[in-house]
Amino acid sequence: MSGQEYLYFAKHACCELFFQNQITEWPAVNQNQVTQCVHSFLLAAFALFFLQNLSSADQRPSEIEAEKPKASISYRDLILSHKPAAFWDFQQRDHDGFRSLVQKQPVPALIRGSLDDAAAGPRPAEFPLFTANNQAAAFEPGQGFLRVVDPGEKSDLDFAAGDAITLEAWINPKSTKSGQYYYIIGKGRTNRKGVARDNQNYSLRLTGSEISFLFCTQPEKKGEKPTYHRWTSSGGGISTHSWHHVAVTYLFGKKNSLKAYIDGHAVSGKWDAGGDTARAPVVDNDEVWIGSSMGGAASSSFNGQLDEVAVYRSALTADQVASHFQHVLPGPQIDWTMIPANRVQVDILEGIPNQKSWSFRPPRLAASFTQPHFALIEIPNRYSSRGIKVDRPDPFLVRALSHVVIPKGKKRILVRARNASRLYIDEKLVAETGFHNISSSAHGHVYEVDRSLSPDIRPLHRGDQEQVIEFIGDGKPHRVRFEMIVGGFRHRPDFGETGVFIGEPEGDFQLLTPGDETIMLTDADWLPFEREYRYSLIAVNAERRRAASEKEDQYWESRHQIAKTEVLKQSPVKVPAAVKGLRANNAIDHFINQRLAKEKVAQSAELNDLAFLRRLSLDTVGTVPTPALIQEYLKQGPQTRRSFAIQRLLNDPGWADNWVG
Repeated sequence: MSGQEYLYFAKHACCELFFQNQITEWPAVNQNQVTQCVHSFLLAAFALFFLQNLSSADQRPSEIEAEKPKASISYRDLILSHKPAAFWDFQQRDHDGFRSLVQKQPVPALIRGSLDDAAAGPRPAEFPLFTANNQAAAFEPGQGFLRVVDPGEKSDLDFAAGDAITLEAWINPKSTKSGQYYYIIGKGRTNRKGVARDNQNYSLRLTGSEISFLFCTQPEKKGEKPTYHRWTSSGGGISTHSWHHVAVTYLFGKKNSLKAYIDGHAVSGKWDAGGDTARAPVVDNDEVWIGSSMGGAASSSFNGQLDEVAVYRSALTADQVASHFQHVLPGPQIDWTMIPANRVQVDILEGIPNQKSWSFRPPRLAASFTQPHFALIEIPNRYSSRGIKVDRPDPFLVRALSHVVIPKGKKRILVRARNASRLYIDEKLVAETGFHNISSSAHGHVYEVDRSLSPDIRPLHRGDQEQVIEFIGDGKPHRVRFEMIVGGFRHRPDFGETGVFIGEPEGDFQLLTPGDETIMLTDADWLPFEREYRYSLIAVNAERRRAASEKEDQYWESRHQIAKTEVLKQSPVKVPAAVKGLRANNAIDHFINQRLAKEKVAQSAELNDLAFLRRLSLDTVGTVPTPALIQEYLKQGPQTRRSFAIQRLLNDPGWADNWVG
């Protein structure tokens, strides 16, 4: 019998039991009969409740299937139902700007300067409340912004003591830097002629991965300047090139009333300038600006897209704010057919929040390379268009992918990682390590060397974590995916000795590879492997630098040609004749020797080969020569070893690092 049939039967049984007790027992009622009647009714009601759940279980899909959120109302209607004072959705652009969707007191957002063409705003399936063609306004620092003219005294855009406010917006920043504040929306502080400069009535801003609320209060004494009060969130986790919903609520004149939200969740923070206050805010008829402030200065202007900017004359509840952010987190999109055979593809993905969580939007692919193994000790550098090494956004994600044949039988798989990591085999999570557990104290605990996992295992690198699992191999290829979050929470973006290893139940581990290469996790194998790993990146980084700075190189090459042409127009400099008794290895020495002879100064004694190498190494790479370099140097012939050392050290990356450090 199906759940529906059980439900039909139970409904009729319930009704029959209830009315039988009412009709047949009620005239001769006594305590036992009443008790029986109640028991019968409750039993039937319980059966009905149970079978209703059974019926609904028959109707819904398998519990394994992801439940799809139902957007019964559009985002626009949802916002309007919460009665904003002003609301700009940027869906339709007029010749001079964007209309507010609030009809009570229309306040259009007028374009000043120029805005980029409309960009895609939050859209389904990731954001189901929005339409598939939702548009956003795009801002370029220093190019343009939106201005809203204050309708006049005590308008809906003016907030005084006792007024509650909510500011909210969807933001998609292209770039952001901690310590610099980018305006999302603010009233006052426009630096317009005829209005006070320190007149910030309210503002919502972005700084790094956080949001900030700023306003001015009236001076307490005549002649004093208004006081700025700034609140900044902590642990906000806003990342670039991703849509985020941000909101702040506040009751002016009441301490401890500020609440802030990022992506529907409340975030903590503190008043880091001016402190919390019960004083009244500065209020005047200055304009509301969206995307900039302080005269439109690029340093205060938002860089990216803004959408659904709203101002309320009430403090929205946490539930109301949360209802504005409906989000479906998509999984990683991996085309396994594109993973090369016998290689590990390593993807570097940027734009993840600085949070101790794996719940974040799909990050953007910044770079990709291949290697023959699942070791991550270092990755190629990132370079600017001028060929200068630059930091990656902190934190970032590395993802290693490969098809690997796991031999038959019971195996042990070891994961070692510097930060939070996950290992998937055939899309099933099989192992993971936790987030950073590194003490910043100089008095940290010294751990005993642990070799319990295998006889000759290389001890765990300080600061790394590890996990071991058992796996039954079948001798067939498997999809192996390893991911690790790098950096975050003021930790250096180090890799330690991150890797995935495989071994027999009682034997040593070896590095997991899709090919035939065998690298054991022992000091004897790992140390030379690590040296070769780092050395091989020198050529990789040199090639990446050349590719990144191609236009810069062309520019300087043209400048060099101009300089060379000008130099060739000049008469050649005559090299002085050799001075008898003084050594000279090149034309420059002849100039020096001529001056020495003129000043009657004795020439310094010639350096021996080892002293020459030491001085050359200190002058170029900034360190004394390594024992390996000394041995290689002495193997050269006496006539060529010095020129060999010069070329070797000038080709060392340490030369550039030392001279620009």
